[in-house]
Amino acid sequence: MKLRTKITLFIILINIFSLGSMTFLSYLQMKLILNEQLEDRLSNIAYYVSEDYLVKDALMGNKNIPNLNINDHIEKIRIETGVDFITVIDMEGIRLTHPNEKNIGKRIRGGDEGRVLEKAERYISEAKGTLGTSIRAFVPIFYDGRQIGAVSVGNTLVEINYETYNKTKQFIPYIIIGLILGVYWSLVLASSIKDEIMGLEPKEIALLLKEKNAILENVKEGIVTLNESGNVIQYNKEASRILGLYEEDINYNFRDLINRDQIHSILNDTESYQDFEIKISTGITILCKNNILKDDKNQVIGQVINFRDMTEVKRMAEELTGIKKMAWSLRAQKHEFMNKLHTISGLIQLEEYDEAIKYISKTANSSNDVTGTITKKIKNMNVAAFLLSKYYHAEELRIKLEIDKHSYLNKIPHNISEEDLISIIGNLIENSFEAVNVDGTGEVLLKIIEEEDKLIIELSDNGPGIPSEIAEKIYERNFSTKSEHRGYGMFIVKNIIEDANGEITLSVDDGTSWHIEIPMEEGGNL
Repeated sequence: MKLRTKITLFIILINIFSLGSMTFLSYLQMKLILNEQLEDRLSNIAYYVSEDYLVKDALMGNKNIPNLNINDHIEKIRIETGVDFITVIDMEGIRLTHPNEKNIGKRIRGGDEGRVLEKAERYISEAKGTLGTSIRAFVPIFYDGRQIGAVSVGNTLVEINYETYNKTKQFIPYIIIGLILGVYWSLVLASSIKDEIMGLEPKEIALLLKEKNAILENVKEGIVTLNESGNVIQYNKEASRILGLYEEDINYNFRDLINRDQIHSILNDTESYQDFEIKISTGITILCKNNILKDDKNQVIGQVINFRDMTEVKRMAEELTGIKKMAWSLRAQKHEFMNKLHTISGLIQLEEYDEAIKYISKTANSSNDVTGTITKKIKNMNVAAFLLSKYYHAEELRIKLEIDKHSYLNKIPHNISEEDLISIIGNLIENSFEAVNVDGTGEVLLKIIEEEDKLIIELSDNGPGIPSEIAEKIYERNFSTKSEHRGYGMFIVKNIIEDANGEITLSVDDGTSWHIEIPMEEGGNL
């Protein structure tokens, strides 16, 4: 049976049950109301009969009023009032009146007459008499303060049920209309649900769910699904490994679980972002991509964040990049030395031997100064190799990259990784390279000072500087004065520094200057 059919039948059954229940309850309520009204009416009729002087004379034994005449009199009252019976009895329980004259002179049946004869009570009871089970009202009859008999007025249950049915059946057309409307709207609802689930059957949905879970658990990326409030709905094993998520984190807000400003910023946005880095902890960086989920009305209903652990990727990249940088440096050196050899060759051909010797000595000393400064002052080999590659790259670009001779670096601060430090220096140097002139006049000065409690990085250039309106936005994600698909450099730098409890300062005066301070000890503050 298809889902649409199941839904339709289910809703129809619910409608039938609901309407049936309402009808039954209405019947019971109607019966209750009619019973209450009937009891009051029977009690009033009985009281009226108990005060009838002819009834009292008959009970006192007045021979001038035959029992048959009393019965005719009572029957007229019964017919006029519409009750099933009015029975007058004496103190022995013997009937003086009855709709069936054969029962006159016989004892009343039902067993409920004791209270009215013995205690002179006025009450309503239900009992089975000669006419069947009935509701009857008992009222004592008094003469000169002395009880001389009683009267019983009642209606059979058959009559009561019939009257209740007649009162209830007027609602049947409305019930039928309700049932028809219920069937119609059940068909509409079933079709709507079917459309919402794109015509899929439950087995197909279950299969898709299993396939989705299998894919989620086997992909090499971490995936976290959030609702419109930013609460975690689902995550896979890789996300659990990288972020340390557990089953009890389901339905918790992602902002509270991952306390990172970058996470908070993307959760507050209504647009998707591609490939941006977030530092989770020291030495652990993830590359994120978020996809905003929207409904047909373009309202945000959630988002999916997928990410890769960049730690291992960066480590491998550093190894590969190291080889590339070495080759690049050698190529730059070859190019530069070929130019210098041409210069020396020209001086020799012009027989300027002294100038040639001076030029050779100057070139050798310059190369030795740079290499010596980097290798002797910068003890971290990866940072030293990185700076050396940048130096030769600058020479190739005809930019003067000067590394201050007072620079010194022995150990990396505890709050950042080696890759983070290279990322900071690299982004700053590349920004300066793009800012200065490449006609031989461009200058970039780098200074790295390791003090006891902090690491200081200073970089300045003689470029045009950064306008004030741009300086205010330079740390924003996706902001760039260059080509598209950029704008993460200074955003990443600032977040690395802030995560390390450091500070970064920008000043613009005949160029751009950066001043960075990072505490050496873990948890240290400036």
